[in-house]
Amino acid sequence: MNRLFGLMLVLSFLAQLAVPASMILGRETTLRDGQQFRFRTAPVDPYDPFRGRFVALNLDAASAPLPKDMKLKYRQKVLVRLAVDEAGFAYCRDIVSEAPQEGAYLTARVQSWNKETVRLQLPFDRYYAEEDLAPEIERAYRANSRRDKHEAYITVRVRDGRGVLEELYIADLPVAEYLRQQAVAKQQG
Repeated sequence: MNRLFGLMLVLSFLAQLAVPASMILGRETTLRDGQQFRFRTAPVDPYDPFRGRFVALNLDAASAPLPKDMKLKYRQKVLVRLAVDEAGFAYCRDIVSEAPQEGAYLTARVQSWNKETVRLQLPFDRYYAEEDLAPEIERAYRANSRRDKHEAYITVRVRDGRGVLEELYIADLPVAEYLRQQAVAKQQG
């Protein structure tokens, strides 16, 4: 009886480790092997008490044409095919019912829709930052992501419907490098 209990305890422990391990493995595999896309962004700055400070990313590309043959529900999971515009930024080309055989696609959720377009919640709508850097990132992000300026964007790795945010860029520099250069410029000027 004690051996059976011990075996069940060990199996339970291993099962509890397997779930987060598979989530981490999926994310890391996407970052390593996924296709990279750039998405234009606009700023919002909330706080998550469990995960900390983050910059909420209002993605320009988070909408797609309304499919004629698909009934939608709020928060429904959908598959969205991606394309890249002439400036090299990704956008949601269309919503499909099955995973495409070719090309990159994402799993997203329906936020709202009208007669022509569907607004989507993409899986990478937050950029988490260290508590002390978050206010600086937010100021730099707001100053460089106006709709007429488009100097802030993110890179995302996409693989098999999964999208993982790789980096936030401001003025074509990773945000940490941009902040470092701004600090040096302040010291010199």
